[in-house]
Amino acid sequence: MGLVITYYMNIYKTIYNKFFNSPKIKFYCELPEVKENYPVIEASKYKFNWVKESAKKFKEISKEKSSYEQISGTVRCPGVLPMMRKGYIMQSWFDLTIRLTDDANRFEFFIPQGLYSYLRDKGYDKQLISWFSKEEPAHAIPLPNSQLQSLIKITLPWAVSVPKGWNLIFMPIPYPDQTDFVSVHGILGPGKHYDVNAIIKCNSNNKEFSIPAGTPLFQIIAVRDNNDSIEILDYDADIKQKETERKYLSNHQFIVKD
Repeated sequence: MGLVITYYMNIYKTIYNKFFNSPKIKFYCELPEVKENYPVIEASKYKFNWVKESAKKFKEISKEKSSYEQISGTVRCPGVLPMMRKGYIMQSWFDLTIRLTDDANRFEFFIPQGLYSYLRDKGYDKQLISWFSKEEPAHAIPLPNSQLQSLIKITLPWAVSVPKGWNLIFMPIPYPDQTDFVSVHGILGPGKHYDVNAIIKCNSNNKEFSIPAGTPLFQIIAVRDNNDSIEILDYDADIKQKETERKYLSNHQFIVKD
């Protein structure tokens, strides 16, 4: 009888842990002041300036023309804002200015001088800015010839642990306010402790640009660690019918509802 009870208790624990007590992805910060002022934030809570402006213009145009003209807008696109609201955003934690030079492999950078005094007080001795140059092929990735031929690493005081069954995808901010740079893609599998840093490419045609503290550097999305199979099918009559229905639902009103 005791073995039967133990057996069912183990099943109960397994089901409970799977559905009600899922392990968490944990972020750790070495510097309390950074954790307080520039935490890891839910992407859905960050307000991009261009989105606010786009929504404002959409509202204005809708009010002006929606009784006689079909109106659409980026804020209604089903693939833009939902993507921007997934996962988490890692922010810059100090002001940084990057100055490009005539040498495609060289750049200069500037950080508030007083920051170093704070870091010494904290015993934080990590190099804040480093780089991977095309001159070192073992560390290089292909970059457009029009861009700086180095990846810039911005050290962050963050680490993360990823529970079993999950992966973290690190990706550029899909549609940022700041377009002078873009982060590179990456993925972390399950593990107890990974350093988290920003590695960026320079997009800017300007000779100099700034990344103020609080600027979104990259987005992190958690995905299940599985390999779901896909099925490739013909474009049949049923799919065509659904497409026709969607065209009606999306287009029978002046304000397009994607």
